[in-house]
Amino acid sequence: MHRYRHLMVALARPQADEGLIRYAAMVARMGTANEVRFVHVLPGAGSPPEVSDHGRMLAALPVAIEPYFADVPATVRVSYDVLAGPLVDRLLTHIAERQVDLLLVGDRHGPAGRKSLVRRLAMKAPCSVWLVPEGAAPEFRRLIVPIDFSEPSADSLRVATAMAQLHGHTECLALHVYFNTAAITYEEYDQVLRGQEEAAYQQFIAPINCRGVRVRPLFEEGIQVAHVVSRVAEQHGVDLIVMATRGRSRSAAILLGSVTEEMLQMTRVPLLAVKHFGARMGVVQALLDRRFWDRGTLHTD
Repeated sequence: MHRYRHLMVALARPQADEGLIRYAAMVARMGTANEVRFVHVLPGAGSPPEVSDHGRMLAALPVAIEPYFADVPATVRVSYDVLAGPLVDRLLTHIAERQVDLLLVGDRHGPAGRKSLVRRLAMKAPCSVWLVPEGAAPEFRRLIVPIDFSEPSADSLRVATAMAQLHGHTECLALHVYFNTAAITYEEYDQVLRGQEEAAYQQFIAPINCRGVRVRPLFEEGIQVAHVVSRVAEQHGVDLIVMATRGRSRSAAILLGSVTEEMLQMTRVPLLAVKHFGARMGVVQALLDRRFWDRGTLHTD
């Protein structure tokens, strides 16, 4: 969790996002964040918002948010931004400009378009994304981490155990779904022979610092991995799913693994999509890095 210092919370409407605000306060109380930035995007074609609309929303945000942050450590700075323009573009630009480490976004029950928006944000954001479905309780007593013995899934397990240590009284489950070996979830996937899952798990977890948190392995068979993850999470009363992105993409953008992408579409449980620590910088972040422009001319090879 040391990597999540700068948090951003994308709000649709402060009143409708009360659950997301409560959840963000819970994350802030864990003590790793330096800053929590709440952002609302007004509809528009990119022109500056009307002064009245901008002012009203900017005044409404602290009123709606501050009561839930009363017991957050004073070292955590809370700020508010009201933007205008295309929603996804403005959020991605702001994430890059403010060097955000973690984006929290709500997922309300309703039209499929909202799911599509969340999915696009998660796919394109140059940071980890924490999806909070409507009605999710601001707590996690049991985490589940789908693993395929790759480095990205090891990184997700490190994040999950760090969170469990900070939160306390939290159980961590590591789920491996064995299936058709032709179906590969990550570029770095290590093929595991049927019946050798336990041995592969012991080899996988040996170098990982679990911070004293007990990790319980689970092995399940299934072809549709996302459906197995969802079923096991429900069976065990899981409060949070921590999943890896694909890792080192051949493109400059950070792409989600197919299982994580599917889980974002179907999950009713909060899901943290962890950007692999060694992943390349996203295109948006690179283009917005002021150092490129300070050199005078931008050269491409």
